[in-house]
Amino acid sequence: MESYLLFFLVLIALLAGYIIYLHVQLAKKNLFIESTIKRLYGSGEAWTTEELMEFFNEVRKVQHYRTLFNDNLFEEKPLAFLLGNEKNSKIYIHYTRERTVAESIVKNGFIFVDSFYKTALPVNQDRLDLLMKHNSRKSFGDYLMVICIGSSIAQRYMAEIDRSRVKNISLENVLTEDPPEKNDNGDWTYVLPNKYVKGYINHQTGEIISNPAFDPEYESPNFMKNLQSFRAIQMN
Repeated sequence: MESYLLFFLVLIALLAGYIIYLHVQLAKKNLFIESTIKRLYGSGEAWTTEELMEFFNEVRKVQHYRTLFNDNLFEEKPLAFLLGNEKNSKIYIHYTRERTVAESIVKNGFIFVDSFYKTALPVNQDRLDLLMKHNSRKSFGDYLMVICIGSSIAQRYMAEIDRSRVKNISLENVLTEDPPEKNDNGDWTYVLPNKYVKGYINHQTGEIISNPAFDPEYESPNFMKNLQSFRAIQMN
């Protein structure tokens, strides 16, 4: 009887010790998150690419959080490639599993169904936003496509969309070379020109593939024709 009582006392002590350990680890994580957010937003000023890379390199040294930074996207060259056009372009990222698909997007443009924003995420110098988006989507594939649309092009055609009073049409629906087509499911598919595809990054290895045809300020006469077609359809 005494041996059973001793066993239960030891078991309770072990469980109590484990619970205390879990609370300590949770407190450490909460403190880490709190201090991280303070560092990210405490100054209220945007960090430079160099400051961002220095911060991520520092965080990656922390053993408990290495799983959040176990790829190479935040190394100097990949990060600089991703954010290099941030001052004069709208930047978006898209993930794919196959290199052949990534190469096709570079060569032929980015195909999307109905809405560009279903699979393309906007990114900028917001450090926490970039980290959260990357960790939430990187399981979709090792190949991160970098899409850049020049700010002047975006502003011009957003103004044209407003002026024409076309509804339920986004900028990216207008910036296509060919008219949209319906797929087998009856959904409209669009192709953003490959000129807006800067290239792709293998975020596991850090490999960068650039698109030699990249031109974020590219403009086609078809853009205005697309807008006119959308307006004619809505007026009928």
